[in-house]
Amino acid sequence: MYSNNTDRKFIIIGGGPAARYAAEAIRDRDETAAIQIFADEQELPYNRPMLTKILLEDMTGNRLAIDKFDWYMSRAIQLKLGTRVLSIDTAGKTITADDGTYPYDKLIYALGAHCFVVPIKGSDLDHVVTIRNIADCQKLAGMLSGTKKVVTIGGGVMGLEGAWEICKAGHDCTILETAPGLLPKQLDDEASSMLYDIVTGAGVKVVCGAKITEITSDAVILEDGTSYPADVVVMSTGMRGNIAIAQEAGIETDRLIVCDSGMRTSAPDVYACGDCAEVNGAPQAFLQQAAETGRVAGANAAGDDVTYDDIPASMYISAFRNEIFAMGSNGKDGREYEILDKGDSSAGTYRKLYFAGGKLAGVILVGDTSGMTDFVDALKRGAAASEFAD
Repeated sequence: MYSNNTDRKFIIIGGGPAARYAAEAIRDRDETAAIQIFADEQELPYNRPMLTKILLEDMTGNRLAIDKFDWYMSRAIQLKLGTRVLSIDTAGKTITADDGTYPYDKLIYALGAHCFVVPIKGSDLDHVVTIRNIADCQKLAGMLSGTKKVVTIGGGVMGLEGAWEICKAGHDCTILETAPGLLPKQLDDEASSMLYDIVTGAGVKVVCGAKITEITSDAVILEDGTSYPADVVVMSTGMRGNIAIAQEAGIETDRLIVCDSGMRTSAPDVYACGDCAEVNGAPQAFLQQAAETGRVAGANAAGDDVTYDDIPASMYISAFRNEIFAMGSNGKDGREYEILDKGDSSAGTYRKLYFAGGKLAGVILVGDTSGMTDFVDALKRGAAASEFAD
């Protein structure tokens, strides 16, 4: 492995997996440099996708942390927790935080994303919440004391998992999804229909094609006048990258921060990774993508020459007494596909493999995800259909 011990100062802004793996990649290559991680939460870097999996459980004691505090101490990585970064001066090579100004030799921007709140009338009411950090989960848990009717707006992965946790806790929950089906970007129509049956069969109501016009103090109202009682409304309508600080610093952005395949931005000595970064126009918001872009950003900041190999977008749900996995194409992009379809409807399982140009391009598994890891590997290397002839 590339090695170059220096007295340089590396600053990483952000507190998720991208930041953590960037720090590790730097330390693996530079044993003596100073590394600081700035995170606005008081929590050790953690995996946010876990939030909705244990939504109403006790999250104290850094339960979700990727690594314990000793991991950072043993690698001389300084954590500046509860410290908000306000601006970047790329010419002067400093950042300004709420507790002062800090110089850097290399900067890694890993500020992640925030929940997008659809501008619906009433979306700013006190009983409307989003789920993006541990404090959000704790707030929701407090709001749900006693039996409550809950409406979740958005039927994406986090919306579905959150609804299941709310349902398990004994609350009446309804999902309102604007798309005509559940997870249409990740699943084909048949799997989406199966998911709908799984969710509703577990006791969560689902309304697809919902056109929401207003949130009131006790209900969510649709365009056709239908009203769904709601003591609490959970807004789960997608994410937007935290790119404002980059834009103010003059770093090139499109939808997200524009990076090359080495995670370099348009600003000298500034790298970006995770939810706030895009490579070849593609966002890098999934956990594996965030970790790998962080690793590449850290390695190259340390002086190595590493290229990020695109990782296909993936999705995994463990909820509603079921498991669902999808990665790569769902067959809806207009290409011609060879399809291998295998499953057992009586057992509630489904497996669909999409091949384009003779190579595996997409996988959808419902009910039985035991071969998930093998399919991930097969997809990355473009396995041929003959490997799955059985």
